[in-house]
Amino acid sequence: MVFEVGGQIDLTSHIEINGDVTLAGQTAPGGITVTGARLRVVESNVIIRGMTVRPGDDPDGQNPDDRDGISIGKAGNTVEHVILDSNSISWSIDENVATWGSPSNITISNNIVAEALKESLHPKGQHSMGMLIGDHSSNVSVIGNLLVSNKFRNALIKDDAKNIEFINNVIYNYGNEGLVAAGASTVHVIGNTFIKGEDSSGREAIRFIGSTGEAAYYVSDNVGEIGGENTSQIEKNFVFDPATTEVMSAAEALDWILANAGARVNGELSDIDQRIIDSVINESSKLIDSPDDVGGYGKHTPVDALKDSDGDGIPDHYEKIIGSNSSVADANKDADGDGFSNIEDYINGLLDGFSDTVTEGDDIGGDISDVTDGSDETTIVGGGDSTGSSVGTVITVEAEDLVLTEGWATKSLSGSSGGKVIQNESGELQSASLAFDGDAGVYSLTVNYYDENDGVSTLAVLVNGEQVATWDWNQELGSALANKTTLTSKVIEGLELKEGDVVTLQGQHDRSEPLRIDTVSLEMTAEIEDSLVDTGTGTGPEVGTGNIDAIGTVISVEAEDLELTDGWVVKSLSGSSSGKVIQNESGALQDASLAFDGDAGVYSLTVNYYDENDGVSSLAVLVNGEKVTSWDWDEDLGSALANKTTLTSKVIENLELKEGDVVTLQGQHDGREPLRIDTVSLEMTGLSDGSSDGSSEQAASSSGEWLWMEAETFQFDSTVKKGFGVSDIAAASGGHVLSALGNAEATATFDGETGTYDIGVDYFDETDGVSYLEVSVNGEVVDSWHWDADLGDRLANKNTLTRHVISDVEIEAGDEIVLAGHGDSGNEPLRIDALEFMPSDSILG
Repeated sequence: MVFEVGGQIDLTSHIEINGDVTLAGQTAPGGITVTGARLRVVESNVIIRGMTVRPGDDPDGQNPDDRDGISIGKAGNTVEHVILDSNSISWSIDENVATWGSPSNITISNNIVAEALKESLHPKGQHSMGMLIGDHSSNVSVIGNLLVSNKFRNALIKDDAKNIEFINNVIYNYGNEGLVAAGASTVHVIGNTFIKGEDSSGREAIRFIGSTGEAAYYVSDNVGEIGGENTSQIEKNFVFDPATTEVMSAAEALDWILANAGARVNGELSDIDQRIIDSVINESSKLIDSPDDVGGYGKHTPVDALKDSDGDGIPDHYEKIIGSNSSVADANKDADGDGFSNIEDYINGLLDGFSDTVTEGDDIGGDISDVTDGSDETTIVGGGDSTGSSVGTVITVEAEDLVLTEGWATKSLSGSSGGKVIQNESGELQSASLAFDGDAGVYSLTVNYYDENDGVSTLAVLVNGEQVATWDWNQELGSALANKTTLTSKVIEGLELKEGDVVTLQGQHDRSEPLRIDTVSLEMTAEIEDSLVDTGTGTGPEVGTGNIDAIGTVISVEAEDLELTDGWVVKSLSGSSSGKVIQNESGALQDASLAFDGDAGVYSLTVNYYDENDGVSSLAVLVNGEKVTSWDWDEDLGSALANKTTLTSKVIENLELKEGDVVTLQGQHDGREPLRIDTVSLEMTGLSDGSSDGSSEQAASSSGEWLWMEAETFQFDSTVKKGFGVSDIAAASGGHVLSALGNAEATATFDGETGTYDIGVDYFDETDGVSYLEVSVNGEVVDSWHWDADLGDRLANKNTLTRHVISDVEIEAGDEIVLAGHGDSGNEPLRIDALEFMPSDSILG
């Protein structure tokens, strides 16, 4: 069922939903709200998405004793295969959501379930109920929901409910009861966050009650206390075969739910739902007894329906996006051959997003189709002599007219400058170049490209093989499509160019983010003095020594072909460069080395490796035994597996190498993060100036070794009220932080080398209060500061993870490090991630 009009439907009795139907509230222009009574699913094969159900307290509505939001099941009926997804359900007088009458195979996901009325018209008095999973319900998955300010049943899983999953939910201000599992139920409780509010009692957030040996529970990664007389039935492993296998951490789920739960129209929440979300972020929600307590229903603003020429339920605008025909009623056909009908592609795309491979371009997404692979022709730009001023001249080149290596393809894209873009379709580094033939001068280079919300690619700009800029494509521009929303630009200033110079764009996509470039332009901003222009007569500035023709040469080596110490093993890994990687299986530092036998020059070294979400390992690069750089493997790439998602790279620039030099990778795993390396490559970017002998001059001297300390490894008194404890935060380096709501102190012994260090303190500074921390070494305070940065987010996530650096601290081996401070009660917890000790006289590579 799709909706041609939106608005509010006021009921006086409930609606029974029969089987084999999809209720697509997301299709209603401006949204659809049901008031006065419940929706009740009484048969099988039903999907309800995008609906807003707020029964309310109108005396003319349904009997208050039965005035639920949405209920699933009916005694005597077989009700199975029901999905309740992405809805907003609130202001019920009985349960907001309930299953009853033995339904099975039910999914309740991504909903806002909030503000069940406290007493209102219910004949039994206080009856603010969030969610009930009734007796004999089976195979029910409750995933990704936001439950807010319901006094009871958040949720209640009744006595004989079997195979119930309660996963990745957020429950705030849960009144007298959070999650309660009763009697002989079997339940998995995984990755949920319970946040006490104004109306929360002193009971545990998760309770297992009704002592019986028939119950069985699996409990993992929840934020909230656990109690009840039946906790002895908690087991170490799953108690039934899980239906849900992709599970976020509790911290990840918190961020995701606040950004995605509920009925959304064109991605936007209603004012009521936005208020509910804000009340969670601000921790300001409370129980209500009437919709009027929070402003009531408000007024619905009519929204015109989009044109639907063929009357098949799919507006013309969206027919273009999904590739169907706006002149033919083809809702039940499958234009893209994906196994789903056109109407399914439309209604699901409204909530889940549309693919960027569409057939007709408009302002939602462009037409992307193959035109040709790369070109071998030389592109010359400019024209004109080098005399006279050309300041202000702009030279624009379509990306498809550049000289392209083979991995590029040219694609048609509506809305781009020439109707086409280039796109890197290989898994390798690719180059797009132009030979400059304009007036000598200082130029600004503008690269126009598409940065969609679907991954992080990288692009570098080189002039004559020397890198002048590089950046990650990681803006959040509001769309996963290549369209006018995601068209952006990068400007590189101050490029000195003369005739014959080669400007190169060099980049690699990360598979989920295509490297789509539209145009490049060069604007002359100043002249350069004749004395600075190399005319090739020998009077110009001195150049480096070596084989200039070797610039751009890339030497790639499989990690398994390096010289390996005994602790490394070679492992097979599908998706890696050769199907193999090396992995440090020892607990000690191990070396992987290569003897360089290429042309002398300046090189960039790229290490391709797997950084999974499961720990923090470290790797250093040495040249002839001297360290030039090191880094921690602590990216959050979205998977705990070694796969295409976690394959990443590190580039080390400006290594001067000559034949016979030894380049060494030296690293140690942390037990949870295997040190898996795929390949290394060396690209010659310039000539050596002859001043380096390729040995110790590249490395920094150091009075000590770098040391990383996770804050949660510090010692603290866990009995101190509101003092330090360990909390799970997905964005933290090891997945955990040291956290306190009040006065707190933690200590650790420094086990590094004696020396002078810069101390980097990594912590979360949310926009919700002001905490304070001081750091001491052997009783002397070396720094203190208030946590009052405005980083744009009230949650502990990658946006609010920041670093404070304390410079030039003298530390001896065995010194005591003390972290002492106070959290701003519930507003700004004192969340500390890690400390990094960096030798002060090190020069970082």
